[in-house]
Amino acid sequence: MTLFLACLSFLIPAEMPVLGAVRQVDPVLLATARQLEGRVAYGIYISGKRVGFEIEDTSVVLWQGALALRQVTDSDLDIRIENTRNRMLSRETSINALYGDGPVVFYKASIDEAGERVERHAVENAKGGLRLTTQRRGRTENRDIDFPKANLRDSALYLAWLKKVPAVGARLNSWSCSWDKDNVDAPVVRMVRSGLSKGTPAVFQVEERVDGAVTLVDTTPTGDAVRLRIGPMDLRIEDELKARMLERGTVDLMDAASVALNRDLGDPRTVDRLMLKVVGLEDFVPPVDSRQKVEPLGAGQWRVTLERDIARATGQPLPATERATMVSPTVAIQSADPKVIALAKKWGANEKRPAELAANLCRGVYKYLKKILGANSEDALTIIDRREGDCTEHTLLFVAVARAAGLPAREVGGLAYGQVKGKPVLAWHAWPEYHDGKQWRAVDPTWNEPDGVDGTHWKLSVGDRDAAWLNLMGKLKVEVEKVETR
Repeated sequence: MTLFLACLSFLIPAEMPVLGAVRQVDPVLLATARQLEGRVAYGIYISGKRVGFEIEDTSVVLWQGALALRQVTDSDLDIRIENTRNRMLSRETSINALYGDGPVVFYKASIDEAGERVERHAVENAKGGLRLTTQRRGRTENRDIDFPKANLRDSALYLAWLKKVPAVGARLNSWSCSWDKDNVDAPVVRMVRSGLSKGTPAVFQVEERVDGAVTLVDTTPTGDAVRLRIGPMDLRIEDELKARMLERGTVDLMDAASVALNRDLGDPRTVDRLMLKVVGLEDFVPPVDSRQKVEPLGAGQWRVTLERDIARATGQPLPATERATMVSPTVAIQSADPKVIALAKKWGANEKRPAELAANLCRGVYKYLKKILGANSEDALTIIDRREGDCTEHTLLFVAVARAAGLPAREVGGLAYGQVKGKPVLAWHAWPEYHDGKQWRAVDPTWNEPDGVDGTHWKLSVGDRDAAWLNLMGKLKVEVEKVETR
């Protein structure tokens, strides 16, 4: 094996100098790596226009004296969000060892969105895992994590499963990796949706469900994905030169993803109660709570009733474990940082009553942040530094200061009333909830609704790992049946 590797070193590009003893290469992992080798380009389409690309380059290299698999992914997405230009550029490089389970032993990413840059890299630590470092706005954050479960062995199992051309309905459990989350491991449930086609190339469709979001993958039995669809995005395999020819800034995501309504509701802050007839939920189960109800009408139709958020006389406290989670800091919600604590004290004004404290914090966030679209800061400290953002930034900052003040809080998202190009719509939106000791209550710091959200807010997700709402994009048809205003 040593002589074999020495000979190959002249033929395989070296990612790093050859150092140390060579570890035994697993033949199954090497065969998997060889199968994955190649360069492939995808055009990213929204509303039928190519607004981005993704280039994946995979090759076997020498890494610290042993064969390894290197994967480099470059992407570019150039869109508008309500007439605000938003361009996202990224490059990710990962190295998988070819021993053990084929763990990721090196990772590096550079992400630039609307001029905001985030750098991540991970290297092996002395604890049998990785040291993950994130750099942004002059800050460096380090944490130790286990090797991600999305390893090369997992890929080998997937390729072997595809090779058998599994029957419709067959399932396989796998893993993906989310480097910006507290727990980088995310389970993947794969299911065959259609049988092998008779075209060229012959493909079948596999559904991949991660954090509830479904990606439909048209793949060959050898694992070559020729098309992927998730939410409003359609990735199609293309010649690289063609994939890079973008119609930049021609698609407004707000316009493409919003849900049209049949009537104008006026000022949403006056809406106390809203009754909707909805088609297109399919297998999605919307959350139900004290302010929103969902009932089946048959024939694929549902009635959704939304009400203004108000205090309720009855309820129950949070279980101790859930409360502990909802007041704790995370990678994105740095509620224990002195900057966040200082703002919580300033805006909270020593208020102890939950509803009044939440209202103070909501007003504080509303006044603190400049309203812009597409800012996409991924953590509370960046939001504090930038002092600008859209609904996701307002929501994240509220949750951070609420937790710093000892008030249980979480992120939620869904649809709320608005207008796009002068037409009434339900637009995708985010807002926070806090627990008042009896129930979860919703406020909206983006729209300055400190005493409770209006009756047009339809909650469809809870937390940052509930992405099933993406499956509804482009499918919902909504009719206003009744509206009650104050």
